[in-house]
Amino acid sequence: MAEAKKIKDEELEAVRLAVSNFNRGKSTLGDLEYQKSQLISEVQKLETALKAEQTKLENIYGSITVNLDSGEYEESVEEAQEVVE
Repeated sequence: MAEAKKIKDEELEAVRLAVSNFNRGKSTLGDLEYQKSQLISEVQKLETALKAEQTKLENIYGSITVNLDSGEYEESVEEAQEVVE
C-alpha cells in the first residue's frame, strides 16, 4: 500500500488554528445575535411602558409636550388639516 501524503506539521497547525479561530468567531457572532434579540425584546417592552405613561398623561392633561428636565409642559396645538374638494 502506498504511503499517505501529508502536509507539513507547521502547515497543519496553521490550518487547525485558522479553523479554530473561524469557529470561535462564528460562535461569538451567534452569542451576539442572541443578545441582540434579547435587547430588541427588552426595548419593545420599554416602548410599551413609555406609551402607557404617555397615554396616562394625555388622559389627564390632554395633548401636551413635557420638558423632561423641569416637568413643565405646553399644550400641543394640532394644526387643522386643509380640506380639499
